[in-house]
Amino acid sequence: MSALEKPLYRFGEFELDPDERRLLAHGQAVTLTPKVFDTLVLLVEQAGHAVSKDELMRVLWPRGFVDESNLTKHIWLIRKALGDAEHEARSIETVPKRGYRFVAPVSRIARAEISVRDGVSTRDVADAPSSSALAVAESTTAGAVLSPIVGDQWNADRDAERRQLGASAETVVATSALLRRRTLIAGMVVGVVVIVALIAWREMPREPPAQVSNPPGTAVAIVAFNNLSQNAKDAWLGPALGEMLATEIAAGGQLHALPDELVRPARADLAAPLAGGYAAQSLATLRRRLGTDYVLSGSYLVSGSGDEPQLRLDLALQDARNGSTIIDLSHSSALADLPALVIAAGGGLRDKLGISALSASTLRMAANAQPPTSDVARHIGFALDALHKYDPARARDELLQAIAQAPGYAPAYMYLAQAWSSLGYRAKALAASKQALANASDLPEEQRLQIEAQQYRMQADHPRTVEILRKLAALRPQNPEYPLQLVDSLCAAGKADEADIVLARLRKLPGVMDDPRFELAAAQIASVRNDAKATSAHAQRALQLAQARGEPGLIANAQLQLGIASGDTPAAESMLRKTVADYAHIGNTHGEALSYQNLGNLLFARNQITPARETYQRAMTIYQGIGDLGGVAMIYDELSRMLWSAGDRDGSETAVRQSLQIARETNDLARQAWNLTGLATLLADESDSDEVAALYQQAISLDEQAGARSHHVFALATYSDLLRQRGELKHARDICNKALTEAKALADVGQIASADFECAQIALDRGDVDAAVTSLKTIEKKATASGDTFSAANAQLVLGQIAMGKQQWTDARGFLESSRNGWTASQETAGQAVSESLLALCYSALGDTSARDKAAAHARALHSQVNQRAEVLLVDIALAQLQGETGAGDTAISTLRALADDADKRRWTGMAMEARLAAVQLLGRGSNSAAATKAHDDLAASARQQGYGWVSQRLAMVAKPATASR
Repeated sequence: MSALEKPLYRFGEFELDPDERRLLAHGQAVTLTPKVFDTLVLLVEQAGHAVSKDELMRVLWPRGFVDESNLTKHIWLIRKALGDAEHEARSIETVPKRGYRFVAPVSRIARAEISVRDGVSTRDVADAPSSSALAVAESTTAGAVLSPIVGDQWNADRDAERRQLGASAETVVATSALLRRRTLIAGMVVGVVVIVALIAWREMPREPPAQVSNPPGTAVAIVAFNNLSQNAKDAWLGPALGEMLATEIAAGGQLHALPDELVRPARADLAAPLAGGYAAQSLATLRRRLGTDYVLSGSYLVSGSGDEPQLRLDLALQDARNGSTIIDLSHSSALADLPALVIAAGGGLRDKLGISALSASTLRMAANAQPPTSDVARHIGFALDALHKYDPARARDELLQAIAQAPGYAPAYMYLAQAWSSLGYRAKALAASKQALANASDLPEEQRLQIEAQQYRMQADHPRTVEILRKLAALRPQNPEYPLQLVDSLCAAGKADEADIVLARLRKLPGVMDDPRFELAAAQIASVRNDAKATSAHAQRALQLAQARGEPGLIANAQLQLGIASGDTPAAESMLRKTVADYAHIGNTHGEALSYQNLGNLLFARNQITPARETYQRAMTIYQGIGDLGGVAMIYDELSRMLWSAGDRDGSETAVRQSLQIARETNDLARQAWNLTGLATLLADESDSDEVAALYQQAISLDEQAGARSHHVFALATYSDLLRQRGELKHARDICNKALTEAKALADVGQIASADFECAQIALDRGDVDAAVTSLKTIEKKATASGDTFSAANAQLVLGQIAMGKQQWTDARGFLESSRNGWTASQETAGQAVSESLLALCYSALGDTSARDKAAAHARALHSQVNQRAEVLLVDIALAQLQGETGAGDTAISTLRALADDADKRRWTGMAMEARLAAVQLLGRGSNSAAATKAHDDLAASARQQGYGWVSQRLAMVAKPATASR
């Protein structure tokens, strides 16, 4: 269908454009998430007819990952957007037991029917402000360019100044547009327009620039550009101009534009700037919130229609430190000449700020960073607007159009990588990022390095990301953005000490003392160290600083970090709920979903399963609404973990398989590896079968393909534990050593500790007890120092088992009591049950019957709450052995043999040997010497054959009955 054939729909004060994915109310854009917009289109296209819920669900969610509550929320959001009252169905009517019907009168209008009068479409005329507020430039001849108006009066001084200066840049650009329409030499036009615009701007007579003090690294906040016509079809120019002018300002390296994600919420509640910039009070507010030196604002007007609409751009650069206006510029040209106009304006801004002239090569590379045509800029502008509104699907579509028109334009690929990543398509994001890097050779060095950093970050290649960010920080030493990114990457690599050094240097930059982001970075570093107290303190300080600035985006960020750091407390829940509301208020839907996700984690930690499930569902609904499949997959992972803990094995497996399905759909190799590892871990609790081993092998292979080095270490270490349990000790040792080598190469402290623990258990099973003890004590010491109670309790548990094997009962009791206390603090029921059952054996050997009986009773009580079969088996072995020691020997031996047989069927060779060793120890105390001898010899042969040296060593301490009779 051609563009003119695609229909528009009008109902009441609304106009719906499915092709451009826009809903307008009185000409103003109404923001809807992608799925909500799609729901509205489906209903409007069938206006007057009932649309069933099944049909809506099938079309909107073809993968079937959602329930009906999502559709109900979408209908509620549409009604809210269209102004329906609480119990008044002006637009959408509920059809009981079936679905919904769009009941507002709808007009279907072909685009070709929209009349054009006097070169301006009827929509342009309808949407344009009255002449008392705005004068529209109707001519492109010299002298017809108008300056901004205050009330109905022209600024006479500005007009006089323009006449005195002679042929201004605006006049030359406008005249060149007129000449282009008349000339027959079409091949020369583009080059002439660009060259004339640049020469006119740089060489026209002008007053000497004011002397402005600009230390290197000066920050500029680029705020909203007002769309004077209020026509939604021109809305792309605002974000496009912001990005293009940011590129121009950064050329030469003396200035840098603040990130849009910082500026946007900071100016959201301020009145739009008038001609000449912000009022003094608003300027002071921006200065307080952002710590910026300069504020660049402006407006634009697109007039005319047909093939050659005209553009007027007004810019105001203000000094936020003293409220003065440094430069107030007006430019006009054909809209098609936007890239040249921006380049000219950028040169004028740098010149007025006293920045020395840039070299020809620097100017050329800066020009390469700009969109090559206004059509490409239009797609980029709409894409940026979509990314700002957390609509990555719309951004992706616009960026694909931009790339189709300019296949070599690297920034379009860079933004596309961000869009694909936000949608959860990791492989496509990585491919787009690679294309950006492949086409970045002619860009400024700073932008090339930014693209390179993005590439390595998406590959989770922390060392290379850190290397590139160090180069960027050295290239722009006064720009705090790169050191902040560097701190984040160092934390991702587990290098907290190096991150601390970077942050300390960063704090020495002038004018950054009260930046809340530095405290957020300090909280992140403390979190890497598992220092909950320091994390909370820095997050609290960040919140105080953000509140002092009045910056809503940073307030929400600090609240989220503080809520997470506060642990399981009423204050944490209150903080997270407030964060949900604050993110919703500023329109940050992703932050809202992330807050719900963490709130769900908190409720789950309290074992509030139903509220946790409902909260996770809210997060999932938002992720689905913005098209973030990666976010949806994360929620399935959280649900899987929660269901597993609640004893719902089938539900847990279903959830992790749903996440795996999304990962395969999005070709996210790294997430597939995570899901396969999780699925293997779930299934391994039933049996260490060949199928489970194959899942681990697939995960390891996918990690290698994806370059996911950190998870590759985790998958190797977990796989080595499976091999250990299966009795493949030599293979397990080789795999674990590989994991440990890779962890050390990454300098990942957490992964090193995890691999160390697995390798220590393998060494123990093989009989290298001293090496195992040394490693486990080191792990315990480091974990205790960092407050990692889980890892400390795990190491103490195995150390206690070793002391028991050596019959060092007092030492064993000390380790196991510490372990039990750690598991209790971590609320790990399975760990508590295992520790208590082993403690009962210790107390029995020490003759403390009261403590023995208490520990055994507690272990039995906890037993019923544990749903992990492997841990249950360990408890059963200990309790059966205790039963045999307290008199019921034959029954205990039968139980232990049954447990050993069951473990063998599940391929848990190591645990089967532990059960048989316990049976041999009980048989040695009985009267059936023949049975005891046979069991002893059979186990000794089996342990020797499979290399279980630790079993052999303990077995040697059990005297055979035949030997004892001699």
